[in-house]
Amino acid sequence: MVQSWEELEGTELPKNVDWRNMNGTNFLSWNKNQHIPVYCGSCWAQGTTSALADRFNILLGDKNPTPVALDAQVIVNCNAGGSCEGGNPGGVYEFARDRGIPDSSCEQYVAHDPSGYGCDPIN
Repeated sequence: MVQSWEELEGTELPKNVDWRNMNGTNFLSWNKNQHIPVYCGSCWAQGTTSALADRFNILLGDKNPTPVALDAQVIVNCNAGGSCEGGNPGGVYEFARDRGIPDSSCEQYVAHDPSGYGCDPIN
């Protein structure tokens, strides 16, 4: 296995890396507020879906006309790591691997736990 420091000399590295402005392109998702419209402790879902979306945006570069944004409300609905009472990002990664996470346009973020329905695609 080749180590990163064996590939590049330190002098070849950029002095600054800011994914919000890489040659004029912002690869990062937008800031989210887990407490709008009401209080919901879903930071574990918001942060993880943003981190995953950012990786897709970086990978796709300028080939994607709109930034990738993944749906945190679906993660809360499916209890994929927790609920509005808190959770664990590990569950989000497992859910993403096993089932995928839809685009944020699939369901509006409403900041509450689901009431009485399952996690089937129709729901």
